[in-house]
Amino acid sequence: MKKIKFALKKDFNDIVPPNSAKHYLPEWYRNTPKALDSNNEDVINHRSTFKACVPFMDSMISGYVFELWQDINIIQDENMPRITWKDNSSPVLGIRDFALSGNMPTPIGCHDIHYILKHPLYIKTPPGYSILITNPLNRYDLPFLALSAVVDSDKEPFFPGNYSLFLKKDFSGVVKMGTPLLQIIPFKRDDWSSEIDNSIIIDGQKASKKSLRTISGWYRDNAWSKKKYE
Repeated sequence: MKKIKFALKKDFNDIVPPNSAKHYLPEWYRNTPKALDSNNEDVINHRSTFKACVPFMDSMISGYVFELWQDINIIQDENMPRITWKDNSSPVLGIRDFALSGNMPTPIGCHDIHYILKHPLYIKTPPGYSILITNPLNRYDLPFLALSAVVDSDKEPFFPGNYSLFLKKDFSGVVKMGTPLLQIIPFKRDDWSSEIDNSIIIDGQKASKKSLRTISGWYRDNAWSKKKYE
């Protein structure tokens, strides 16, 4: 098993380091049934929800999640949001000069303010492995939207600094300690080339036909490979 290493800078040793993403499935996911019908053997009426989609679930439990380490309070004012927290010895957010965003558009539904998360993370991966850091996947319910970055963290560790966030306009109130902020997914670097190969159409059509013979679970039982992040 490959090993990703995490550490926190001085004075942050009492906060939660990145933890397996499987521990951060939200209540709206947990409380959704896999099918809308009580009788899952009813071929005519069976309607699967998104919870029966293994690729959707796989994205949410891949890698590790870094969570907010103290409560922050957000008050939406007319001009710009007011964001406060109690422990100023470990500041959470700053603001970057928006001109430095260049021509990058503001994410829809977010304020035109480029926040920076003052994170305390060190991350080291084995030789040949990088990390994708991104907003927790499929978590559009969260108040912050993190931008995505790929970091080669094997030759030199990823170290504490500023990570870009945007705040959604429709959120006000307390963002609780423990709220997911970033998802960190290690991956192996390989060189790739692309080509057109129509033979995969035949294979895909065969797989599609086989999948229609089962009510649910074909992908999970025949194509999916389980991943493990501890």
